[in-house]
Amino acid sequence: MAHCAHSRLASYSHNTRTALVLRKRAAKTRAASKGFADGRTNTTPGEKAQTPSLGKLLNGCPLFFVGDDTEVNERVAEAFAEQLRGYTPLSTSKVVGEMNGVEDGDAVARDEGEDAAALAEAAVLETASTFVRTAVACRGGGGGAAARGACWRHIHGGIGVWLDGRDGKPQANRKVLPQDEAYSLAEVKVVFEACTDVEVTTQSIVPKVEEALNALMTNFEREAEKKGMPEGQRSLAAKKLLYVKLGARGDWPEIQPPEWQPE
Repeated sequence: MAHCAHSRLASYSHNTRTALVLRKRAAKTRAASKGFADGRTNTTPGEKAQTPSLGKLLNGCPLFFVGDDTEVNERVAEAFAEQLRGYTPLSTSKVVGEMNGVEDGDAVARDEGEDAAALAEAAVLETASTFVRTAVACRGGGGGAAARGACWRHIHGGIGVWLDGRDGKPQANRKVLPQDEAYSLAEVKVVFEACTDVEVTTQSIVPKVEEALNALMTNFEREAEKKGMPEGQRSLAAKKLLYVKLGARGDWPEIQPPEWQPE
């Protein structure tokens, strides 16, 4: 499987058109603020405050949904953007298509090849990783940037969620696909039963993702507290922000000193 070509990717690094298209699409698809909210769960007078909500734990950290079904990735991203206050859904496939004057990333792949489509998507991911409060749906099908391990340096700027669809076969009989190695870099993996009704599939996935994200964020804070880390460094969201501020150099999860440079 081809990797992201860093020499060519460099030409996209500060592509202002990529940023403009992303911001334009984000403005168009700004989600309504409702759902998980951004503070603690509701309490009545005299009650103790409950566990912080998912919105509070994420603190604006972007989410990246990966997996082989592009439509499922997009629908789940949209569902979370509707429930997380202030989050905006973005589809890398649609942004790549808009940048190239076609429908989506699949059209770019048909016209110019999978490598060209993945390279353009990698540029979108690079820009998207610097945004806050976004739910990013990555292109699936095994040909997208998320299927290439070398392209994950920017996805690591947020929390990766692998939506792993199954066709009803037992786990032992499931064929391991080449892209699975890259998808396994995600912090969260949610297995779901594929269904012809995408809406039904989405409704079954969202609660699983919410539960997994809550567990991920709370466990990180618990372990950080045990290690005696300063309060401001105990959240996964804060660590992700530091990673992006240092340039998303590919040194996740062991962030190196500022002077460190990748080989």
